[in-house]
Amino acid sequence: MINLELRRLRYFLAVAQELHFARAAERLHMAQPPLSLQIRKLEEEVGFRLFERTSRNVALTEAGRVLLAGARTAMDELQRAIYSGQQTERGHSGHIRIGFVSSGAVTFLPKLLRQVRKSLPEVQTETRQYSTNGALEALAQRAIDLAVVRTPLVADTLLHRPILRDRVVLALPSDHPICRRKRIRLQQMQHEMFVLYPPNEGHAAYSVVQRACLAAGFVPSVAEFVDDVYGMLGLVGAGIGVALMPAAISRLSVDGVVFRPLPEVEEFFELSLVWRAEDDRRLISVVVDSVADVGGLLISGRRSRASGSSANQRMKKP
Repeated sequence: MINLELRRLRYFLAVAQELHFARAAERLHMAQPPLSLQIRKLEEEVGFRLFERTSRNVALTEAGRVLLAGARTAMDELQRAIYSGQQTERGHSGHIRIGFVSSGAVTFLPKLLRQVRKSLPEVQTETRQYSTNGALEALAQRAIDLAVVRTPLVADTLLHRPILRDRVVLALPSDHPICRRKRIRLQQMQHEMFVLYPPNEGHAAYSVVQRACLAAGFVPSVAEFVDDVYGMLGLVGAGIGVALMPAAISRLSVDGVVFRPLPEVEEFFELSLVWRAEDDRRLISVVVDSVADVGGLLISGRRSRASGSSANQRMKKP
């Protein structure tokens, strides 16, 4: 294999463009004799003449024209590779895989992807829906790089940044008699059957519902456990039960389902970005920081003044 010096290729490209050694030397900020010497050494390395030289002009040989085409392509590819490497080192280029829970798909995921495309156009994203446990397992198995899931969770190996705190609303069948009332309190639903997030797959969301109902003086009776908001809404619309859900879900139009606020409920659903604590790639921190610029911690679509620091947090027990 021929070991060519990159600088000699640069010299060759300059002379090939100018077809004049003096002008090429001036362009390269060097004297003409050293340039001529380097071209001769390059000819020795490749094994053929690159230029036809006369007292009046300089012209590329046929072999020189072939090398010129390849050298230009090689230099262009090298420049692109250097640029891509620099962008990757800065965290401005690369491929990132994002897992999300179903409720995140209609609350924060659109903002996340829009912000990444806007601020990091050279970062490619790949998304996939999971349950909360499924997303955390995918993180542990390195099948994804970031997860949008409900928190708090227990995992010493993960870091997270809260991105959305959403108020609790009541979803109920549109033909439910209580819909005629102007105001509904959660206590009034104590005899209803509830469609709930499963405690094993959606522990954080399940805990929010349990605490809200206990504060209202009852334990919710279970109609069904469903780990997908669309499935939950489908069962509510069918009259199987009622459900407590994040307020952002009420923006959806679902046949047979109405939403009612519960202003007395102090609980909230928290959504966070989660990633592996040992993943120190610049790409991860840049994406997390860019998403924080979307608007910081939100409460029901509004910025929270009580959100505190945006610093990354380790998962803690609820």
